[in-house]
Amino acid sequence: MPIVPARFVHHDQLARDVAKAIDKLGREVVRVNYGLGTDSTDEPSIFFRIVLTDSASREDKLADVTGRIASILSREIRPYENWGIVPYFSFRSKSEQAERNDPEWA
Repeated sequence: MPIVPARFVHHDQLARDVAKAIDKLGREVVRVNYGLGTDSTDEPSIFFRIVLTDSASREDKLADVTGRIASILSREIRPYENWGIVPYFSFRSKSEQAERNDPEWA
């Protein structure tokens, strides 16, 4: 499948698809933000920044929670298949975000 440069993505439709997917994530998720750009190999990409509840970020739950969230977002949005963009997922706990106070994650 050809890769579509992120600048050619229909941003409103992508935003609607992301919003629908976010609704399916569950209570472990506090907030989801994303941005379009290119990765280290210049591939068009979508970068998800996901803030989790502190309880979902516990070491004994983290792998299951993050895997499930990445799977749901990938399955619902189909970033590569539908948009030609590679998905990346970054996670942070609510308390970590409060400590860092990073506006891109707010």
